[in-house]
Amino acid sequence: MANNAIIGICAVFLVALVVAVVVGVTHIKNKNDGEEISSSNKAVQALCQPTNYKETCQKSLASSNSSDVKELIRTGFQAGLVEIKNVLARSVTVQELIKDENNKAALGVCQEVLDLAIDDFQKSFDMLGEYDMSKIGKYLLELKTWLSGAFTSQQTCIDSFAQSSNESSQKMQSILKTSMEITSNALAMLNGLSTIVKELNIPNVGNIDSTGFNRKLLSTEDMLEWISQADRKLLQAKPMDLKPKVVVAKDGSGKYDTINKALAEVPVKSPDRFVIYIKAGTYKEKINVTKQMTNVVFIGDGPTKTIITNDISVAKNPPVRTYRTATVGVDGAGFMAKDIGFDNSAGPEGHQAVAFRATADRVIMFNCHFTGYQDTLYAHRERQLYSNCLITGTVDFIFGDAASIFQNCMLIVRKPGPGQNCMVTAQGRNDLGTNSAIVLQNCTISGAPDYIPVKDTNKAYLGRPWKQFARSIIMQSQIDDIIQPEGYAPMTGTIGIDTSFIAEFGNRGPGADTSRRVAWKGIKKIDINEANKWTPRVYLESETWISSSGVPYSPDMVPGV
Repeated sequence: MANNAIIGICAVFLVALVVAVVVGVTHIKNKNDGEEISSSNKAVQALCQPTNYKETCQKSLASSNSSDVKELIRTGFQAGLVEIKNVLARSVTVQELIKDENNKAALGVCQEVLDLAIDDFQKSFDMLGEYDMSKIGKYLLELKTWLSGAFTSQQTCIDSFAQSSNESSQKMQSILKTSMEITSNALAMLNGLSTIVKELNIPNVGNIDSTGFNRKLLSTEDMLEWISQADRKLLQAKPMDLKPKVVVAKDGSGKYDTINKALAEVPVKSPDRFVIYIKAGTYKEKINVTKQMTNVVFIGDGPTKTIITNDISVAKNPPVRTYRTATVGVDGAGFMAKDIGFDNSAGPEGHQAVAFRATADRVIMFNCHFTGYQDTLYAHRERQLYSNCLITGTVDFIFGDAASIFQNCMLIVRKPGPGQNCMVTAQGRNDLGTNSAIVLQNCTISGAPDYIPVKDTNKAYLGRPWKQFARSIIMQSQIDDIIQPEGYAPMTGTIGIDTSFIAEFGNRGPGADTSRRVAWKGIKKIDINEANKWTPRVYLESETWISSSGVPYSPDMVPGV
């Protein structure tokens, strides 16, 4: 720790020295003895203008004397990467926190998610270095997705400590303050890039759609080759037509009798599909598809026949954190599943008990069931599509901070524990620059048979804002009479009531009447043009990765609804 402290002091001194040098050369004399800002510092000021943490922004870019916008942004990415790498290793506060067993469990989550944040910054740094600035519009969503993921990971670390105490959470928030400000700033730079380009008169860069909301149909040459031609009909195949890499069967007819044994065969960071066919049966396992296990596919015999279950919960298994209660957790990018049931059987008394957690980018789930009670499905971060799925639960049973669309899904409210009300969604966006939201499109929101008799006592709502800038859109959906007329309830005090973005459009059914919804500033009215922004084609750039998978879905507004 002594060496780390010396390094940290040197690093601070070096940054201060560089800043002093930059300030010293900022102004130069022109031919009229006037002063003008150097081209390098002008670029730094332009990049930092849209950020919320300008002092942190200027310091993070101080090590670069370049006036090249791309290189300056990469410098910001590198600063974020370095800050997160060092934040836990050099902190005396962390060492004090982990003397408590509860905090040790939280630190374990932090180490895992911050490692993913480091990867996000590294991918962003590398991608921006590979491409010409004139083509940044084609990969801007990738950068925003990864940096949004990095921000969410840091927030998840803080939330894990919050399950110990507010004091522990505040201490961790202080430790992560600079890295989160750098991440927020990086997102703000990308979101403000169109204005920055114009201000600096950068040549050969046209209008940049930094929101992604003006995207049109992509041409074939624009599409990313994420899935090979041989895999394009994978999710439409019948089990008997599959050629899986591994077969798992409880009855001994496969190579393995557990899914974890099959996962041990997955190559590291493979660009090719690794298909695991899981035959009918109930598999009680705790599964983690690690970040090294990319492009894994689970295929079952049906969501009521092939079931993966466990009963880990926060209440029954202390000091476990919500993040680690998941029966199945996915960190490996490009994960897909078809005809599988994911279950957490801890019951309402278990409180937070996740059946499925998706932390990876480009996740596709088709005809899957997710059954649980509180926190059933954790759409944690980055891009995800759930098509023709069933999700059941009670409190916040679809939650997280991913860029997620649930299309043609059944969302079923179950009978909760005594004194509990039910929330279908709890979205966790905590920075205006991140691209996350929960979108429900052409879904059916209804109640299970055991819930109907108690619906007037244990009330159900469409959702509540988990974080300050929570964002949820419900459109083209059937909403039954189980939902309270107010529609939404607060999470904690007034958090998100005025700052969230909550919208409904084109819904039907007795619960779709918006005339008596809560009168929050966060409740928005949108038209068809705004609704189109939340379709898979626009919001997820589905043509670059979903269309080629073969999964049945509607890239635009669902026709005939």
